[in-house]
Amino acid sequence: MAEEDGTAAPLPPVEKRKRAPVSRRAVVGQLWRAAKRQLDAHEEHLADLPQGAAASETDAKALATLARTVRELAAIEEPQAAKKDKPTDEFSAADGQRNVAQLRQELARRLEALADRELGQADPGDAA
Repeated sequence: MAEEDGTAAPLPPVEKRKRAPVSRRAVVGQLWRAAKRQLDAHEEHLADLPQGAAASETDAKALATLARTVRELAAIEEPQAAKKDKPTDEFSAADGQRNVAQLRQELARRLEALADRELGQADPGDAA
């Protein structure tokens, strides 16, 4: 409908569609995948630095943020595992701690490999 002065009449407001609720487990899974992608991207960035160049403060902050994210995600998952009280369930707080320890070891191994590569000390047969 056009007004007499040639402008169009405002449209009525459109109702927003409600999103279907997303499960906590799905959100945590998405966050884990996002953290993994960020870690891989950051690792590539560090690998692309020129020989002998040191990582910047921004790189250190990014790694610290990723480490904190992993720690918090592990803490989110731990209560979920503790809620399972069936005797056949294999998940426990100890399992969660082992997973966190394994992630930390893997992160440390990758960082050490990058540092060695920067210093030219990596073994040619050592593939990351």
